[in-house]
Amino acid sequence: MQKILIIRFGALGDLCLLAWSMSRYARDESVTDRHITLVTKEAFVPLMEKTQGLDRVIGLPNPGNFQQLRELAKILQQENFDTIFDAHNILRSHLLLFLMKRRPFQRLKKHTRARLTLLQSGKSHSNLQLTMVDRFDALFTPGMSETPVPHQYPLETSPNNGPTPLGLAPGAQWNSKRWPEENYASLLSQFCSRNTAPVRIFLGPREELWFQESELRKVAESFPQVEIIRNQSLVQVADQLAQCSALVTNDSGLLHLAEAGGTSVLAFFGPTVKQFGYFPRLDDSRVLELELQCRPCSRNGKKDCHRGDLACLKPIESQLALTTLLQMPFKTEPS
Repeated sequence: MQKILIIRFGALGDLCLLAWSMSRYARDESVTDRHITLVTKEAFVPLMEKTQGLDRVIGLPNPGNFQQLRELAKILQQENFDTIFDAHNILRSHLLLFLMKRRPFQRLKKHTRARLTLLQSGKSHSNLQLTMVDRFDALFTPGMSETPVPHQYPLETSPNNGPTPLGLAPGAQWNSKRWPEENYASLLSQFCSRNTAPVRIFLGPREELWFQESELRKVAESFPQVEIIRNQSLVQVADQLAQCSALVTNDSGLLHLAEAGGTSVLAFFGPTVKQFGYFPRLDDSRVLELELQCRPCSRNGKKDCHRGDLACLKPIESQLALTTLLQMPFKTEPS
């Protein structure tokens, strides 16, 4: 048996994109007797165990803790892995491998210089035509057959025996990546006024900080078909996203979690752009964005809008979003 180790600590969106490549690699016919282990952050273990083709997931509570890294290295060192892939290529993954006294067969190529050049000068490099899944695929390509299997939805989710609701995910890790909540409120009002289909609004801890006093909450409470999803595990959220007809979302981890379970998205992109590699990948998914000279303004959307008016997202009207949404081929049958 060939023992494979893949290292990727986070984050949620990256792991969901990596799952496409890992499940494809696991189904390749070139190696039939293969055992694949993923090392990731402990919080993501239950979700990544749902990745088709993965045999084991090992969690690390805090990848930044040197003592934990050293203890994990001792355990992994005893496994005598045949092949190791560094799918993160950061200091922590380098340190883990150093402590294991091993070199990776392949490391993720991040093309950081090309991204910084795009940010600083607006000049795009050919490397930025690659999606993150393309980059993850490149990790495994040397060990695959000449005609590798195609991608398929990588996450195993629970079957849906009921109606398929519309999903809304109004949050993002950084405020500058959020389509304004009043825009979401307007979209929700218009959709529910003409449609009796159920709607799920997915809230995380960050969204709870503003949702209670928001216009979106008031609109949600005025329509009985709207359900608020909160305080759920990632596995539960993945199952509920997979049951949705579509998801309206920002550039966030839930975008990639939804697609990994087979649900198309309508996504709003502001400070980040397609060249960074995180655009939706499903054919039925759609993106709304505005062409502005100041885009992209940061590598991951972490910086506040330097203009102060969120001109890349706020002007995207809810009517345009609704029209685009209703033109999408909704998933109407249980997944």
